[in-house]
Amino acid sequence: MIVDAAALGFAIAPHEARDLARLGVKISDAATAQLGFHHPALPDWRHISFCLFAGPVTRSPATDGAGQTLRAGSAVAIRPGKIDRSPTGTGVSARMAVLAAKGDMAPQDRFVATSIIGSEFTGRILGEALVGETRAILPEISGRAWITGTHQHMLDPSDPWPQGYKLSDTWGHE
Repeated sequence: MIVDAAALGFAIAPHEARDLARLGVKISDAATAQLGFHHPALPDWRHISFCLFAGPVTRSPATDGAGQTLRAGSAVAIRPGKIDRSPTGTGVSARMAVLAAKGDMAPQDRFVATSIIGSEFTGRILGEALVGETRAILPEISGRAWITGTHQHMLDPSDPWPQGYKLSDTWGHE
C-alpha cells in the first residue's frame, strides 16, 4: 500500500516514527479487509504486507546525461508496527512500478529513495515482465548494507525435533 505522507500530515521525520508505524499497520490491515489481496503467482499470500508513506517526487537531469533522476523520501511501516531503517527494496520496486504505470518513470531514469533516517536505495527499471497475467517491472535496486552480526546454527543429533516446531502462539495464521 502506498499513501501520500503529506496528505496525512506527515513530513517523514524521525520524531514521527511511532505514529507512522502504528498508522501504517492499520492502513495495511484496513486495505486488506476492504480491498482484499491476491498475489498473481502465490495464492497463499492473502494480505498487504506493508504501507509505504511516500514523499513528493522531485526530478533533475541524470548526472550521466541519460534520463532523469527522480528522488523521494519514504517511510515503510512493517508488521508488527515498525519503520524499516531502509527505503526497502520492495518499497522502491513498488514505487517505481506505480511511477512507470502512470508514465512518470522510464527505463533510462533512476529513482533514489531516502528513508526516514537518511539511508538511500537507487532503483532503475530493467524491463517489463508478467507475473501470472499481471504486468510488472523488472527492478534493479542498489544500496549499502552493513553486517550487524553473525549466527551459527547447530543441530544436536539427539534433538527430538530436528525439523523445528510450530505453535499457534508464535506462528499463527493471519
